[in-house]
Amino acid sequence: MLLGAAFSAQAFSPVVTEITQPYEIITLDNEPEIQQQYLGDLQNYPVMYEITSEEDFALRVNISQYTGGDELTPFSLIAIRKNDRGGGVTEVGRLRFNADSWTSQRDSVLGMTMWSSADFVQAVGPGTYRIEISTPENQGKYLISFGSGDSAGGYFASLAGVRTTHQFYGYSIIKMLASSLVYYPLGILLLLFIMHRTWKYRALITKNVD
Repeated sequence: MLLGAAFSAQAFSPVVTEITQPYEIITLDNEPEIQQQYLGDLQNYPVMYEITSEEDFALRVNISQYTGGDELTPFSLIAIRKNDRGGGVTEVGRLRFNADSWTSQRDSVLGMTMWSSADFVQAVGPGTYRIEISTPENQGKYLISFGSGDSAGGYFASLAGVRTTHQFYGYSIIKMLASSLVYYPLGILLLLFIMHRTWKYRALITKNVD
């Protein structure tokens, strides 16, 4: 219960993007400002996400990637809005790849060093928006995040999200030991075990002395 409360505010539950055909649109189900994360793998064509809102909101998108020591994959994105009348779309903005704007940070929850792009943030009105992620070769794995508000979930949802991410990048379950969601509880349990054994040992000594 305590662990669930500790991590519920920062739930990490990425969904693996499943594409059955080129240029298929992935619809986001949650409200646009609630944080939603998707793992994806470009397979020779861009991937398009769609989000709809009946109110003004801040369209916020961030791209992360795991390089494993290799060079950065040059991900970029473009955001467009579906026109209300007459069909067609209108460009909202772009996030072009710039290696200098990407930063690396050790993610303690994942136990991995991830590279993150600058945030794409644009105030927009009601409507349907599409966000396309691509590279010049349309190859590479990514983690794309939408919104910034707290998402539903808790400790076990985050734990499952970490395992999903590790599997996505080809790691075995042993990698879970590098996650703070695992080694912190294990450390606490170990400390409690040592304290318990110490208490029993002292109680036994006291009893023998008496």
